[in-house]
Amino acid sequence: MSKVSKRMNNLYKKINSSRCYEISQAIDILKENNTIKFVESVDAAIKLNINTKKIDHNIKGTVILPHNNGQVMKIAVFTQDKKQIELIKKIGITMIGMEELFFYIKNHKKEKINFVIASPDAMPLVSKLGSILGPRNIMPNPKLGTVTNDIVSVINEIKLGKIIYYNDKYGVIHTSIGRINFSKNKIIENLKTLILSIIKNKFILNKNNLINQIYLSTTMGIGININFLSILKNK
Repeated sequence: MSKVSKRMNNLYKKINSSRCYEISQAIDILKENNTIKFVESVDAAIKLNINTKKIDHNIKGTVILPHNNGQVMKIAVFTQDKKQIELIKKIGITMIGMEELFFYIKNHKKEKINFVIASPDAMPLVSKLGSILGPRNIMPNPKLGTVTNDIVSVINEIKLGKIIYYNDKYGVIHTSIGRINFSKNKIIENLKTLILSIIKNKFILNKNNLINQIYLSTTMGIGININFLSILKNK
């Protein structure tokens, strides 16, 4: 069994695992106990009341966080449109192409990519990467806006703070909602926006009891159980 560090032991002593904290207090605790030398992300784990074995219960959607989440998103673009390629290059995207990009991704399966965007005519090629992109939930999808002829607009949305969220096999959505050096209000507003998007996504399903638990943590920290209503009531 791995040994728990002194730092983690101290964190466990400061947090009551059986308590449900108000969102404002939870963020204060995360900030007060941030002793790591790099700027940690603030991550949310949202447990849903869903049956993941039922296809229509699973959730996958996008939302634009009002304050971004502080991550630099790596974007790959499949298109043959020369005019769009020039515009895409001007906004700083370098992973653009067709066959060359296809083989690059195929040969670098572990490289982190946050978004793959494709024009509709590129999908016959991109679909061959399904076994690589599918499990990582970055396969271009018209419903998520990542299969489009207006690629520049989608990239601009991502730069503004667009993220993809989805539940795992345990019915939990894991995603970053900011950085520990964000103001408290920015973290709360990002989390509230995400939650409202999830509820809207599955409003018909368990609309009164869709969300079971919400935990907030930092990259190297432990999860704090959050009072769901304290997030929605916060202004």
